[in-house]
Amino acid sequence: MAFTDWIIISSVLLFAITLLLFVQYYRPAFAKKESSQEGNTAAPGVSVILCVRNEYENLVNLLPALLEQEYEPFELVVVDKNSQDNTDVLLASLEHFNKNLTIRTLTANSKFGRDNLMALGIGIRAARYPYVIFFRPDCYPDSKQWLASIVKASIGKASAETQKTTVLGYMSYRGSNMLIRYDLMEQQLHAMGAGSLKMGYTGDGNNKMFPAEAFLTGEKMDMKTTGCNQCEQAVVSHALKHTKVRACVHPSGTVHMNRRLGMREYRMNRTLELATVQLTKAWPYLLLSTEKILTAAFYVFLILAFYLFQETEGLLSLSVTGGMLLFRWITVWIHHIGFRIHFGEKGLALASPLWDIISPFVHFYFLTVLLIKNIKSS
Repeated sequence: MAFTDWIIISSVLLFAITLLLFVQYYRPAFAKKESSQEGNTAAPGVSVILCVRNEYENLVNLLPALLEQEYEPFELVVVDKNSQDNTDVLLASLEHFNKNLTIRTLTANSKFGRDNLMALGIGIRAARYPYVIFFRPDCYPDSKQWLASIVKASIGKASAETQKTTVLGYMSYRGSNMLIRYDLMEQQLHAMGAGSLKMGYTGDGNNKMFPAEAFLTGEKMDMKTTGCNQCEQAVVSHALKHTKVRACVHPSGTVHMNRRLGMREYRMNRTLELATVQLTKAWPYLLLSTEKILTAAFYVFLILAFYLFQETEGLLSLSVTGGMLLFRWITVWIHHIGFRIHFGEKGLALASPLWDIISPFVHFYFLTVLLIKNIKSS
């Protein structure tokens, strides 16, 4: 195969992965940053649902941050899953002074297994307002405009009565290592981008808003999905089947995990999320797999072209391969700068070309883990 043939193949691959990058991540990277201050006069009531167990230390700071959100009307529904620390005392003391705080207590018998979905169901049914948002006790909103930003992404300037929308908010893992941050950012932003293409699916359930009726009415949830992933993701995946999907691209709508995510927990969560994506037949995820295949092929062809023809083509080989590589990295940098603007993710743009190279290996590692898990369970 001649040098020109290698370059043509590399050029086609470069065009394909650049197009996929732009199409999939256009809204997270380049959408107009919507103001969180506009449109609140027509905003619907929202219930924030927080399920906790022995989270006293987190709740001391989290509850005031949620209760002081600059948005009306809203309520905070806290479902206490039989905490053994001072969580109940803290909740009781705050409930007396906050009319928008609702508390439910779940004391489940261990024979019924995990109570995550039961707690979520109790929270949804206790909600007074038509929209609900799931929130984790180990997370924290970036500002008092967090709730207003999420709702703004849902209703825009239209009437709340005409909008049945699920909003995908962003969750930052800024305290974790770089591999975890890059990978989980990519998973979330791909779901956001797919939603803007009317191919919505969800990779996780935290910081997501959806109409409560999407869970309470219509077809029942798939028991296979809930059995696989007994958390918010299963509920949101169900709700997405009956609603429109939008992404919140205002930095105030970001929440961040206030602890470091360990590698073991990260691997377990990623595998569970991927299994739920499989069970819900979220076929838009195939776009991400296609992009990773083509990205890996691009780098392989580029390296081979340089290696095989550096002696015969010399400066031409270096110039062409180097130019393609630089073009790819510039497009990746531009997208990550957009992510930084919309979601406040600091420190990830500079090394994003390195993640572009290793991300196919990470992606297919988890697909392989899921495949092995499916084979063992069959």
